[in-house]
Amino acid sequence: MKFASSFLVFFLVILLGFQSKIQGEPNENNDTNIKDGSTLYPQKPFENQTTTPSSTNEIRFHLTGMLKTDFAYANHSVLSFGFDNLVGPTVAKRQVQARDTEPRFGIYPTSSLLGTEISYGSKTKAIFEADFVDVTKSSVGAETKPRVRQMYFQYNPTSQLQFFLGRTWDLFAGVFPQSYNASAFMSASGNIGWQREQIGIWYKLGEFKLASAIGTTGFHNDPNVKTNIERNTMPTICIRMDWIPTTHFLFTTSAIGTKLKVSDPNTDSSRDGLALRADQSIETNQSPQSILNQMNSNHRATLNSYGVSLGFVWKQGKFESRGEISYGTNLTSITSSGISPFQTTTYGEEFASSQFGFFSGTYGNEAKSNLTKKFESPKEITGFLSSNYDVTKQFGFGFHIGISKITNPDILVGADFNSLSISRPDQFQWTSNPRTLGSIRENLNYGLRMNYDPEEYIRFFLQTDIFRTYYKDVDRYTGLSAHIGNYDPISQTGEWRDPGNKSQRSSAVSESFMIRIGGLFRFDT
Repeated sequence: MKFASSFLVFFLVILLGFQSKIQGEPNENNDTNIKDGSTLYPQKPFENQTTTPSSTNEIRFHLTGMLKTDFAYANHSVLSFGFDNLVGPTVAKRQVQARDTEPRFGIYPTSSLLGTEISYGSKTKAIFEADFVDVTKSSVGAETKPRVRQMYFQYNPTSQLQFFLGRTWDLFAGVFPQSYNASAFMSASGNIGWQREQIGIWYKLGEFKLASAIGTTGFHNDPNVKTNIERNTMPTICIRMDWIPTTHFLFTTSAIGTKLKVSDPNTDSSRDGLALRADQSIETNQSPQSILNQMNSNHRATLNSYGVSLGFVWKQGKFESRGEISYGTNLTSITSSGISPFQTTTYGEEFASSQFGFFSGTYGNEAKSNLTKKFESPKEITGFLSSNYDVTKQFGFGFHIGISKITNPDILVGADFNSLSISRPDQFQWTSNPRTLGSIRENLNYGLRMNYDPEEYIRFFLQTDIFRTYYKDVDRYTGLSAHIGNYDPISQTGEWRDPGNKSQRSSAVSESFMIRIGGLFRFDT
């Protein structure tokens, strides 16, 4: 709980600073982490406030939003957070079905935004923002509903101090790449920050802004219902520091951590019909192994989850660049990276998938029959770099590149050999089933974009993306072990097997080219 102690100490320091009323610099607009003109990027994390006459203490409404529609085309299948569509692509899908190699296209107005800012005087503000993205659907239907992006309020008792409560952009990894794809934000290729329910504080001290927050462990970039968040062992605890030496540069660093409860056998719904707790009856023939299994079934399984990040925003005239690099373990559980959820398997499955999986006889069969659960924690490094240049007031262009890589791929769950035929029936296969596609071990995304603004509130854009994604296969069917059907080391007998034609199996590397052409009408008041 060192992280929690650090948070409490930091919170007390902020309150002491508030009571002593430390005076900061004169108010100036030196926050470089501003919202992009197309409203696709986060709000300012902290705004300097000055004391204003009490006559301004009235409710004010400010409308924000845009109508955005784009035509999207991909030459091969891509996945939007695990779903086979073009709504918010993050990776290239492994081509395990005949139609995965065929091109597809669609028209998507669902990433349009609608929001409002409600302020009371100069110290209090509430923000509501929603879009209409549903990545479970490949097209817009009548049943499409608004999706909450932000819902929080902030209170600024002084020009140095701000409290914020609600759902807003993650305090962790707060630099966002520039992209017109509002729903994806290059999430699987470098950018791991998203939205989170949080309670936190910002404090300004000269050129520095310090922050800390606690939040939920769920993430919200996919449509799956997150269950048991309330039963997690602890919230996320995050700290962050921004340094703004000039009006042209921002440097930021942050860290986040929590302990994830990944199993609770006592309340697991898969145990319906069985005792809620492990059988406590006395067995006359108990073995040490059965006692150990019984003890394990009475305890929750927890995993450490943490991350650290470094980022920057640099603006100079018509040029702007931003980038970030992050490292951590079990990041998917606390952010939107989508590449490294904790791996759940059994010791028997792990042995069968290893290079020794061909062992048979007493030794091999007993090893493969071990049903004890095993949890592994992938470690991931990820980063992105993006830049924009405004040639004129109406025309601009930019580029973006991002990569995510698992640094311990040996622990990943691989795709089963028998699932990699391109002649599989045409039924959707999601990345949530690593036995079919294999866990993602690396993902690369890069592209170019251009925009033309004929009017102040109108923008037309073109963006290209190339996704290159690497999937994990089991080691049982690689190298020399692929040619061995089975081998009993006791009797020293076995048989060979035909490993099959590799050209008939799905490649572990998938690549897809994508282009988006569209326009948006921004109507901020």
